[in-house]
Amino acid sequence: MRQNGLKTRYRHPTFEGLSERDLVSLYNVTGVKKVEPGESLVEEGDDDSAFYLIVEGSVRLTKRRNGSANDIAVLRRGDSIPGASYFDQGTRNMSAVASEELTAFVLDEPRLHELPLQAQSTIYKNLNRTATRRNHALLLAQADLSVKHRQLTGQIARFLQTRREQHARSEMIHKIIKGIPRLPMYANRLAVVILDENVSARDVAELAKLDPSLVSVVLKTVNSAFYGLKRKISDFQHAVLLLGLNQVYQLVMDVGIRSTMPRTPAFRRLLFHSLTVSFIGFEIAQLCGQQKAVAVSTIGLLHDIGQSVVLLLKKQYPKMELLVDMLDPSTLGALLLKEWNIPDTVCKTLEYQSYPEWLPPDAIPEESRKNVAVLFVAHLCYEYLAGKKDSDLPTNLFPDYMELLNRPERSVGELVEKKVFPALDKKKATFPEDVRQFLARRGEATLNGSQDVRRT
Repeated sequence: MRQNGLKTRYRHPTFEGLSERDLVSLYNVTGVKKVEPGESLVEEGDDDSAFYLIVEGSVRLTKRRNGSANDIAVLRRGDSIPGASYFDQGTRNMSAVASEELTAFVLDEPRLHELPLQAQSTIYKNLNRTATRRNHALLLAQADLSVKHRQLTGQIARFLQTRREQHARSEMIHKIIKGIPRLPMYANRLAVVILDENVSARDVAELAKLDPSLVSVVLKTVNSAFYGLKRKISDFQHAVLLLGLNQVYQLVMDVGIRSTMPRTPAFRRLLFHSLTVSFIGFEIAQLCGQQKAVAVSTIGLLHDIGQSVVLLLKKQYPKMELLVDMLDPSTLGALLLKEWNIPDTVCKTLEYQSYPEWLPPDAIPEESRKNVAVLFVAHLCYEYLAGKKDSDLPTNLFPDYMELLNRPERSVGELVEKKVFPALDKKKATFPEDVRQFLARRGEATLNGSQDVRRT
């Protein structure tokens, strides 16, 4: 009577074709599990061998990525969840959370083998048919999503392209750009020389000797409290040996940029951000084997120049803040740098720097693709070092850009903790004081986290 009651109430495609005797045997080796809404039927990482056959209610399949659970699909009455041995590495690769009150048969694989061979064969055939049906439905859904994704990607690309063209044609924007002070001559010349693929450290040193204003800027800045060095440095070559050519170059460009913008807290924060992203970008470029890592330093230093223009406009026209916010900082920055005769390599990278949040790498011109990728990843690393988690960052396309850079790390946190922070930490003595403090705070947080782990 119990078996007939169960057969009437709990029907499942897995049981089709079984004889009455087989059903009785099956019911004797299965259990019934009830789950309340919001509770888990199975957890990602479980290694149990049970099949779960849904006979009432539904579950959401979720998978953790970057610290948060993402919905994958919904399973309903008649669907089943295989045992952990059917997943890679013998553990479940997703969780199943009840959307409503749920009832499921629990069919343990070792107990299943106690049934007659004919019954086992029927059950496995039914499970395979159910899985095939589910896979077919998922393939159709995936094809539909792929079409929608291509359409959406195309719409975003066209929107960004149209906005760039509108900015480039705007007389008002060109007037704004012409009204912004140019980079000092030494910074402009150094930017052009340093981006030459054939330039050497000796060439840069020779250029410095011919330009007293450049030498003056380096020595004045390196001897300031900004760097906190114990001994005064009176020779340019000594400064290069002490700090490294890349740091001296970043110093010169940073001072040049500061000279074009007002000395307000908002501008100082923006410039600090640009300088730090520049240091991070240099390390990532070297990590990825890019020959001209110093070019990425330039891009990092200048990537927020459009934001600087926006801040400048808000300061000059406070009543037009809403209209100013509608301007695209990336395009503004690219147009300004073209006005300053900065090499096209930098301008193009800035022009496409916002793409990685929305579009895959192939939406970016090939000649700019890797520089944009490094800048995008460097920006994410900065935010992570500043205290954000992977789940707080725009990392949907992060794996695509890491693949482009031929890097194996699967999260921003992994890249920072294993590669970027240790590389920066080794060079921290050559960084400005505020960058050293920024890294020191991160180092203290990492140390405290390790101590907490040891205590637990």
